[in-house]
Amino acid sequence: MLAIVLVTGLVYANAFRNEFLFDDLETIVELQQREGGTAAFGGVLSLLHGRPTYRPVRTASYAFDYALSGLDPWGYHLANTTYHALAAVAVYLIARALFGGVRPALLAALIFAVHPVQTDAVTYMSGRRDVLSGLFVLAGFYAFVRYRATERLGYLAAVPPLYLLAFFSKESGIILPVLCVAYDVLRYLRPDESGEPLRPRSASWTIPFKEIGAAITGAVSEARWLYLSGAVLAGGFTAYVLLFVRGTWQRTYHGGSLWMTLLTMARVVRHYLTLMVWPATLNADYSYNAFPVTTSSGDLQAWLAVLLLVVLWYGILATARRRPIAAFGGVWFFLALLPMSQIVPHHEMMAEHYLYVPVVGFALAVTGLLEPYLSEVRRARTLYPVCLIVVVLLAARTVWRNADWRDQLTLWRTTVETAPESARARNNLAGAYLQRHQLTAAEEQLEAALRIRPDFAAARANLGKLYLDRGDLDAAEQALRSALTDGADGKEDAIPRLWLGVVYARKGEIAEAEQQFQAAASRPPYDAYAYNNLGVLLARAGRSGEAAAMFREAARRMPALAEASDNLARLSRMEGAGAVRGGAGRP
Repeated sequence: MLAIVLVTGLVYANAFRNEFLFDDLETIVELQQREGGTAAFGGVLSLLHGRPTYRPVRTASYAFDYALSGLDPWGYHLANTTYHALAAVAVYLIARALFGGVRPALLAALIFAVHPVQTDAVTYMSGRRDVLSGLFVLAGFYAFVRYRATERLGYLAAVPPLYLLAFFSKESGIILPVLCVAYDVLRYLRPDESGEPLRPRSASWTIPFKEIGAAITGAVSEARWLYLSGAVLAGGFTAYVLLFVRGTWQRTYHGGSLWMTLLTMARVVRHYLTLMVWPATLNADYSYNAFPVTTSSGDLQAWLAVLLLVVLWYGILATARRRPIAAFGGVWFFLALLPMSQIVPHHEMMAEHYLYVPVVGFALAVTGLLEPYLSEVRRARTLYPVCLIVVVLLAARTVWRNADWRDQLTLWRTTVETAPESARARNNLAGAYLQRHQLTAAEEQLEAALRIRPDFAAARANLGKLYLDRGDLDAAEQALRSALTDGADGKEDAIPRLWLGVVYARKGEIAEAEQQFQAAASRPPYDAYAYNNLGVLLARAGRSGEAAAMFREAARRMPALAEASDNLARLSRMEGAGAVRGGAGRP
């Protein structure tokens, strides 16, 4: 276990200097800036007070990171890596219980720990949701395995609280009871303590329908009340997400129908399987149009993917007789993907961090297929060095991939090279160029993003910001108004409204600027900036009392917004000097 922790730490050590990226700016930086770290506990308190909240365990964990390192990213990377190392230890314990030996368990744990697809959850700090949820799922599953081995109720009593922690870290944790049922079926497929399967290894590679059916019947008969309790709890969690939290804004199926979604998901799973075996090309963004959605029943690639999955499932079921643990690993992989399979449409169709728990199934399947040969001395002499080389190559790819997440420019430039048809990646790359005031490069990426997706409101808004930086106020106004027309609403329209307000302020259209800032002021988490800008407008209009109130409100909503405090202090000095008009900074 110490070796697993050390290897995990070494593989992810070069990620500790990486910056906050993408969703990190909202889920970590803005959250801590608004409340100085205390708001991270707000998710838990809101839940205890009966108000629906979203992923409170993940959110609260950031408060501990903030206490450790403030807004220095190393503390958040340390936490992610620590949780991942603990999850790898849990995989080792599970695999040791399944195989009854240290060496195959160590191989499974190392595959899980160093596989490059895990960088999308571990190196990416907002991937904490997957790491924490996965850790608690694995801990809960191991507790269930220990309960079955010892019949001690203490282990069983640990499963429900771990289930709660898993679910409230991320909704994919809902899968824990299903994995426990699958384990019970595995127990009936290999009933003796020696681990030998129901039939001898020379049995044919045909699907043992009778044995599998008997195992399912036996498991359900033995623990039907336990399963019913798990089903009720999972049903309650599902209702919580769908009716209260509403963690997705996707209201229609990808491709326009459930059938097109299923065909698309067949291609998605095929891609996931490819990454499991050959993780050479990794991608941080699979949004429109990086992975095109299937829109026709005649899509040959979709049907080839369906055929592959049928063959693979035949292999899993046929393996149940000769290699039951390998078959269990295959079943685990697909079961763990169920919450992300678009049965309930989600705005993120696919992502590599969705594979965090499914990788456990892949590791168990690979180890389960190799396990008989690992115990044979002659074959083991060849097999162990091969396994070591594979683990080292996986680890090297992970270290290399960590470097891609160094900063915004590096990540999105790499992503655009990997997926040139990703509109969001090009827009985010343009944003990185805008931060560096590389306007020509930003414009090229924004034009490319809008060619891919003409109604992309975020890209249109960034184009407006680009024109604003160039001083072309008319073009900026047109682009920003188009962004609002293209569908930016709620929180998403706050930034274009802030920029549009600045355009109007610089054009001297104060009433229009105030209107835009007032609208943005009702859009957390960007409301503090809107109040600060309102204060600037009011100060310039000589309305110093109202301006001071706006600056105080901005500072209250975001204590880390130094500009608001500076403006308030400047306003006080100006009032004392009797020269209010014309001062207090720029919007």
